[in-house]
Amino acid sequence: MSRFLTTYYSFKYYPIFLIAGMLCFVSSAARADAVLDPMEPNLNLLTRESTNSGNQLIEDMYLKARALKNYSFKFNMKAFKGSKVLVESGQFYYKNPDLIRLEEKGPYKKGAVAVLGKSGKVKAHLGGGLKFIVVELAPNSHLLKSANGHPMVESDFKSLTGYLKSYIKDGMVARSTRHPVPVKGIKEKVFILDIMKRKKLWKRIAVSPRTSMPVQWWDYRDDGKLHSHATWSQFVSNRPLPDELFTIKLAKSAKKQMSDRENVSDSRNKKGKSGNSASG
Repeated sequence: MSRFLTTYYSFKYYPIFLIAGMLCFVSSAARADAVLDPMEPNLNLLTRESTNSGNQLIEDMYLKARALKNYSFKFNMKAFKGSKVLVESGQFYYKNPDLIRLEEKGPYKKGAVAVLGKSGKVKAHLGGGLKFIVVELAPNSHLLKSANGHPMVESDFKSLTGYLKSYIKDGMVARSTRHPVPVKGIKEKVFILDIMKRKKLWKRIAVSPRTSMPVQWWDYRDDGKLHSHATWSQFVSNRPLPDELFTIKLAKSAKKQMSDRENVSDSRNKKGKSGNSASG
């Protein structure tokens, strides 16, 4: 009789347990798929997620960045200075060892080009009618700083991830999501990495799980207000970049230089195939 009652009550309440379990599953699944907004006012985005120390993610980013031989990307930045918003956008090229070409496309210094060449010196020109005047600048020149004040010569991923490592050495705390999460404004799921300075959010970085490189970066002031927001897109690595790209060419943009080189290469390949066909 007792066995019968046990079985009876088990089946009687089984649907209730099943429904409760399903609700918990649906709730956790919804929480996992919820699109996070890095700009939420309380800035406690990671408190809703399973988190890790961010130290290992930073180390992975740094090692991947050091291994990159060459790459290019498009960038966009908004820097908030009082009531003003400075908007900067352009194209960035990097070739190991530490060659950089930066082309400004947006309203901030539009048309300006700066190149860090093999000599270790930076040559640059402004846009418009001043593009024909090339000057040599010190790497720390204010003319080579981005809208948020960061130096152009330290805008490559190796330098940026190196900064993250230095923050940890200085006693700041890094934490990150355990898994990539959906984030508002980003197509792929990403890791969110936070750098805390004196228990306040100081840096927030969205990191691509495919490349281990940042795709978005938020900087905050000590008062908690947003200082700048940068995005990187169309990241291409291991694409051959000619040395000529890292010289100042007044009549040609970097894109034109690369297009010319690729056209010459295609022409040579076609001639080679034609010659092989004739001799065969």
